[in-house]
Amino acid sequence: MKKFMIVLVVAVSATTIHAQNLSFGPTAGFGHSWTSSDNGSQNGRFHSSYNIGGKLVYSFISHWGVSADVKFSSEGETLGPDNDNKTVMRANYIRIPLQGIYFFGDYGNRLRPKISVGPSFGFLVGGETKQHADGRVVSTVKTKDLAENFDFGLTGAAGLNYRLTRGTWLNADIAYYHGLTDMASSVVDAKNRNIGVNVGVLFPLGTLKK
Repeated sequence: MKKFMIVLVVAVSATTIHAQNLSFGPTAGFGHSWTSSDNGSQNGRFHSSYNIGGKLVYSFISHWGVSADVKFSSEGETLGPDNDNKTVMRANYIRIPLQGIYFFGDYGNRLRPKISVGPSFGFLVGGETKQHADGRVVSTVKTKDLAENFDFGLTGAAGLNYRLTRGTWLNADIAYYHGLTDMASSVVDAKNRNIGVNVGVLFPLGTLKK
C-alpha cells in the first residue's frame, strides 16, 4: 500500500495543472473476478473483487478525452463444488489502466454518458491462495508463488458523468477487464477476467472550458 501511495503522488505531481479541462479524483469499485482456466467454467464461483485509487482525466475537445488510473486492485478467483470445498485465490495488483474516452452530449450538459477502452497494466504485489476442505482451511500459499508478476489486458467501460458543481463531476461506470497474458506461472492457461462497478468524483485541476 505504501508503494501504491508513492506511485499515486508522483503521477499527480508530474502533471502540469495548467492544462485545459484537467481533473483528478478518488475512485473505488466492486465486482466479480475469475480466470480463463480450463476448470473455471465447471467449478467457478462468485469471487468478490474491489479496487481503490485515483483517476486523472484530460478532455482535449468537447467529445474526446483520455484518462489514467493508478489503483490497488484485489482480484483472483474461487473454484470448487461448494463453499466447504473450494480453492480461493486472492491476487492483489497495482493496476494502471489507460483509456480513450468518448463523451456523448455537449460539455455544458449536466449529464454526459460515456464509453471508454484501453490497455491495463497490472503488477502483482500480494495475496494468498487457500485450499478449503470440509469447511476448514487445509493449506495456504502466497499467490506470488503461483502467479506471474506482470499482467496485461484490455479494459472497456460504459457509464456516465454527472456534474455536481462547476468543474466537479460524479462519475460511474461498468467496466470489463479481459486479460491477454497468462497470469499463472504453472502449465495451466489462466488469464484474468473481471467485471465491476466503479464510482468516483473528479475535481478540476486546470482551466475550465466556458
